[in-house]
Amino acid sequence: MKLQSTRNGRKSLSVAAYNGGFALVRESRLVTSDGLTEEVQFLDVAERVETDSIVVKGLEILEQNYDYDLVSKGKLLERYIDRNVHVRNSETGEELEMRLLSVSECIIGERTDTKEIVIDPVGELILPALSEGLLLKPALVWKIAPVVLDQEIQVSYLTKSLEWHAHYTMEIKEHEFRFDGWVKILNRSGAHYEKAKLTLVAGEVQREEEVNNGDSMIVYSRMHEPNKPAQALTDRFVYAVSRPVTVMNEQLKQLSLFSAHGAEFKRMYQVCSGDTHADIKLEFSNTVENGLGIPLPAGLVKVYETGESEEALFAGEDRIAHTAPGKNFCIHIGKAVDITSNSYEKLREKQGVHEYITYVYRIENEKKESIRLLVEHVIFEPIWEMESSSHDYERKNSSKVEFVIRLQPETTVELEFTYKVDKRREERGY
Repeated sequence: MKLQSTRNGRKSLSVAAYNGGFALVRESRLVTSDGLTEEVQFLDVAERVETDSIVVKGLEILEQNYDYDLVSKGKLLERYIDRNVHVRNSETGEELEMRLLSVSECIIGERTDTKEIVIDPVGELILPALSEGLLLKPALVWKIAPVVLDQEIQVSYLTKSLEWHAHYTMEIKEHEFRFDGWVKILNRSGAHYEKAKLTLVAGEVQREEEVNNGDSMIVYSRMHEPNKPAQALTDRFVYAVSRPVTVMNEQLKQLSLFSAHGAEFKRMYQVCSGDTHADIKLEFSNTVENGLGIPLPAGLVKVYETGESEEALFAGEDRIAHTAPGKNFCIHIGKAVDITSNSYEKLREKQGVHEYITYVYRIENEKKESIRLLVEHVIFEPIWEMESSSHDYERKNSSKVEFVIRLQPETTVELEFTYKVDKRREERGY
């Protein structure tokens, strides 16, 4: 006999969603039968299941199929080829009985009374009872040795088209801010996940490109248990949602991840060569003292700022990378209209084997308060040395220099520096 297992027999369900747009689904079901069972139809699985990822515990499976090409007009009619069907005329109520011959391009039948061939008969096509084995939902179909079932089975598989993303809102006022984290889940896997234990995994997981092995529905006859996720994810951020979550198919759901209040941040300004206005950046620490101190998954941050009118306005947005506890992160929210920059090469002269290059940044602060501004300059010559500078600087790497400038309200400051390039060493390439 055949046994159908649906989500009504589900004992537990958990979903671990990954950044890559896929998820690991694990569920336990109770399966019972009145007699010897040789086929189990496991229904209510995701349509986008990865068939080579399925793991089953509690059943000795001889063969597994994934049936997803479900009932449709064409598929249904194919089941009735060479069987008798009826065509009812809706106006007269008369019925014509015929043997169905073909449904490939049109409906062709042979009248049972006159043996005449009928093509696309007009009327309502009436079929006998639904043929056995026609599935209305996607299903894993397992062939097993005949046995009476009364046990709990555990099934896990990967499915595509279930994705999650983190996003944040940041409300700033003077020197404090409120930082709220949200999770957005989009389910297009073709299955409903009701009251599931939800886990979110942040970080890149190595995935091989899918190889098309043809249209065969047969997958593996024996399956091996995968590594436990808790042991395999030590290098990634894992978030367990504290309450059961229901995510229906084709549903977009948002969940609150955390909320940090009263935290402190720093507002910075930065210009680079060619900029006419300074970039606005907000920097803060992911610490317990700052109301955070948790792993933050990569995501989009939307910033709102409250001004003198006490009305919060949208200030800009930026993406943050995965940020571990204790680390700083910086959000770029746009340009400052009242901090301008004019940068240019002032002088370039050659003295022997060296070339001396002088560069100038003219920075104007139109604000009524003092600011701290970073100037990031990139030197493209490979071999160089700083000769002089009007302001303190730090050499970040072989080509980048960062200057720190403090500007008083409504003032203009000129940054001037000179570096020399050894043209002889540059031409030799060392």
